[in-house]
Amino acid sequence: MGGTVVGRTALLTAGALICVLLGGCGKSDRPGLEVDGDLGEIGTASGEAGARDAARAYLDAWASGNSTIACGLLTAAKAREFGTKFGDGTCPSAFTGVWNRMSESARKAYADVQITEVKVSALGGGPQSAKVRVSQKLDGPLNKDDDFTWRYESGRWLTKEDPEG
Repeated sequence: MGGTVVGRTALLTAGALICVLLGGCGKSDRPGLEVDGDLGEIGTASGEAGARDAARAYLDAWASGNSTIACGLLTAAKAREFGTKFGDGTCPSAFTGVWNRMSESARKAYADVQITEVKVSALGGGPQSAKVRVSQKLDGPLNKDDDFTWRYESGRWLTKEDPEG
């Protein structure tokens, strides 16, 4: 019996080491696909890379049901409006209601859609804005649009696109 415990401990230690060497287990390079993932550093980089990162996480959050990321990437005004229009006044409850009505094929489309273009601009030295284009029109929260706009505010890329179900 003692050998079994030692063997299991060695196996678990080896598994943990492999996770560390491979860049970590349990964390995805697409945190929006994690149902319980949080905003962390998503969309904090200015410029095209940050806008692309935020847009990908937003799309993935709609694919996986991650209200923390989806609501966290909306402007405060849009999150309030969305919460009032579709829920009990909070964005997460509205998100859950809309997400529960999405078909599995719509969710899969959000996960699979490719970002084909990101155009970043800043007018007169003001905040950066970006237009993000995706490879296909999407049913559901982005209302069959194939592009949506973002604005770099308070250190993060945020969208005010109307997520309607």
